[in-house]
Amino acid sequence: MGRSVSLAAALAIVAGASAQPFVNWESAHVHPMDRTPDGSLLLAVNTADNRLEVFTLNAGIPVHSGSVPVGLDPVTVRVRSNTEAWVVNQISDSVSIVDLVAMNVVETVRTGDEPADVVFAGMPERAFVSVSQENRLQVFDPAMPLAPALSVPIEGEDPRSLATDGTSVFVGIFESGNGTTIVSEEITSGPLNPYAGDQNPPPNDGASFTPAQNGANPGPPPVGMIVKKDEFGVWRDDNGADWSAAVTWDLHDHDVAIVDASTLAVGYETGLMNIVMGLEVRSDGVVTVIGTEATNLTRFEPNVKGTFVRVLGASFDPSLPSPPAIVDLNPHLDYTTSSIAPAQRFESIGDPRAIVWSSDGLTGYVAGMGSDNIAVIDSSGARTGRVDIGQGPTGLVLDESAQLLYALNKFDGSISVIDTNGLTELVAVAFFDPTPQAIKDGRPFLYNTQQFSGLGQSSCASCHIDGGLDQLAWDLGDPAGEMKTFNQSCVIPGNLVGCQDWHPMKGPMTTQTLVGLQGTAPFHWRADREDLAAFNPAFVGLLGGDFELTEQEMSLFNGMVMSMKYPPNPFRGFDGSTTPDLINGGDPVSGENLYFNVPLDGGTTCNGCHTAPTGTNRTLTPAAAIQETQDIKVPQLRNMYEKTGFDKTSMSNNRGFGYIKDGSVDTLFEFLQFSGFGFSAGAAGDQERRDVAAFMFAFAVDTHPAIGVQTTLTSAAADRAIETGLIQDMMDLADTGVVGLVVKGVAGGIQRGYAYSGAGVFQSDRDLESLTSMELLGSAGAGSELTFTVVPSGSETRIGVDRDSDGYFDRDELDACSDPADASVTPDTLPAFCLGDADGSGVVSFGDITAVLANWLSDYSPCTGEGDANNDSTVDFTDITDVLGNWLAVCP
Repeated sequence: MGRSVSLAAALAIVAGASAQPFVNWESAHVHPMDRTPDGSLLLAVNTADNRLEVFTLNAGIPVHSGSVPVGLDPVTVRVRSNTEAWVVNQISDSVSIVDLVAMNVVETVRTGDEPADVVFAGMPERAFVSVSQENRLQVFDPAMPLAPALSVPIEGEDPRSLATDGTSVFVGIFESGNGTTIVSEEITSGPLNPYAGDQNPPPNDGASFTPAQNGANPGPPPVGMIVKKDEFGVWRDDNGADWSAAVTWDLHDHDVAIVDASTLAVGYETGLMNIVMGLEVRSDGVVTVIGTEATNLTRFEPNVKGTFVRVLGASFDPSLPSPPAIVDLNPHLDYTTSSIAPAQRFESIGDPRAIVWSSDGLTGYVAGMGSDNIAVIDSSGARTGRVDIGQGPTGLVLDESAQLLYALNKFDGSISVIDTNGLTELVAVAFFDPTPQAIKDGRPFLYNTQQFSGLGQSSCASCHIDGGLDQLAWDLGDPAGEMKTFNQSCVIPGNLVGCQDWHPMKGPMTTQTLVGLQGTAPFHWRADREDLAAFNPAFVGLLGGDFELTEQEMSLFNGMVMSMKYPPNPFRGFDGSTTPDLINGGDPVSGENLYFNVPLDGGTTCNGCHTAPTGTNRTLTPAAAIQETQDIKVPQLRNMYEKTGFDKTSMSNNRGFGYIKDGSVDTLFEFLQFSGFGFSAGAAGDQERRDVAAFMFAFAVDTHPAIGVQTTLTSAAADRAIETGLIQDMMDLADTGVVGLVVKGVAGGIQRGYAYSGAGVFQSDRDLESLTSMELLGSAGAGSELTFTVVPSGSETRIGVDRDSDGYFDRDELDACSDPADASVTPDTLPAFCLGDADGSGVVSFGDITAVLANWLSDYSPCTGEGDANNDSTVDFTDITDVLGNWLAVCP
């Protein structure tokens, strides 16, 4: 704030300046639904609309009764009482405390980067919030939520889902890993190779390859090896060979952290699965965990076709030292084939996201986001039933007294009501979802496990989880495959040999994100996929499906994938610039200068190849130029901070893969030791490397770093000077056009919204009303709290004042008895008022007399119309007169 905006910051501002009415961060639900203790209200996050939806349970059926604006991309709601709920907002890095009586956010608690879940535990009660990007819990006092939080480090990558028995908090570590790691190509080609003659690539079936190598191909390139520690502590490959001498580091494979709610001491449960998607505590104290396990140790696409992921359930008693029990939640699959009959595929559950248990702990329900169903299990994890519901179930609430199960369908924007006796869906209650139809239409091709895989349990999202990464390397080559003719752009420095045709045996390569692909083709590490359509064969060759996508289906898939955006980079300042803060010992401001202005790579700058704003110039570099065995595309650099957790000097790594194509470089500092770079000698050069690495962590993305920032103002008094100062910063930034700004809250007892127009003026949700910033700030107070949120430029009208983007502002619609959450219902589409028609039947008759008498002198809602024959907002003698005066009239 105060220094000039840098070149990279300027690029970030340009990227964020284009109008974006809807931005898709594809944030994953964690605990998206809850019920108040008295059973009267069902709460559900509306991630796409940045709201908490409130339903009254009427004879068990959810009836929508309200909607509370919260932060950007809410992913979790937990009730603290019948009148208070905490909503975790992943993009806003905040928790919204919602008063369920006032239907308003009464406080915003700012957290670390990308919070995921919250639970309440301990005596006295404390609120535990998982902060996924920072690998820690933040612990708040609910009575003083703005007081500084305690911090509990978690040894694991991406802690998300939480559960509690009241005295302990159990933390599911999302990217927990599966104990695999990588041996680099240099080591695989050397004397530590356990195969005769240091054969590289090593065989995968005794002394041979399965499938057999294509004799028409030239020799394959030397590659690294994926290895995994067995139960005896020996690091072995998929052929059983011992690589222990080559692995001088270790992994801890933490899956669940166990936190004492009083002392904050932390222990761990290990060896469960590599992606922990949800967990719950049964009434007997046993912790149950659901997720997936990858079989990336097995090499070659034909050998993992259709079988590369398992859907698992695990359980352990935290009070006993006994090993965990692990079961396959798809017991009908034996994985000896890549495809089964379609009817059997629909028995499968895929991408599990939620689990709940009956009070006796004998019956559990697991939501399959990828399979659009609920699996019923017993206490051992054995399957006992299944019910098919809407698209993308991610949240579950069980009402045993009513024998009902509620499931939140993320992709449908609905809540399924399920009869737990008959295992049938009784009804699906929809709520407003502003997600563009093109995104909805394309999502099944990423997530659906039953339609597009041979066994019904896997999808593209099994590795590209929520569109991102599984943080593993896979060797998906094919020894029997054919060479592919090189057809891309190759930069050839000096007199080096140019790029070569692509060999079908490519060795281990880490999963790359599907986020931010727009403008970065060709794809994958070797750039051997011209566009997303070039991956179409994987629907058959890898997923084991029956068919590739049609041209139209691939177009829908492409549209959805290209919509996904990176979340704000946490290493950038509010104004979009790099900050002088040290990151792992480096100064990103200095690193930015080195990156853009100093020729560190053979006479060119880093930006010469890793060109901003994406970090790639989309060309390939010949193998010899980068001391590799294969030509590699210049990769994009916008998610470098997500690849930490691997250090070859550590015996307690969070994961076993790091940077470059196969993950064999553990840190960016190590990568920058490459001899071809021109850093200064000695300690000065090492500091330059740290500085450049720090800047790479802070590399700009297409979401401005201020987006999501929010604060709740209860007054404009001096004791809230920090909040009013932040609000002024928000307005100043919005005045530049790179972000938008909205305000939500209660005024005069009703919900109101405002969108910042610039120059200190806010447009209200009534078309003919605007307020100055001073007027708006002055209206804040207890019972009239206002929450200010920075939003993407171009989305402020939709988020702030026109929810359904129909051109009619929200309060104007409500005043006219229209629906601001339905673009098909506007003031223009409503029937004209008909004098005497008290029941809305269109004819003035005996029914209108009945309606007047039934609502006589009752509290009146002007939009129900029931009983009010003359539209004066009261039901009295004048309504009888107007009915009789218009007797038998037919309304227009």
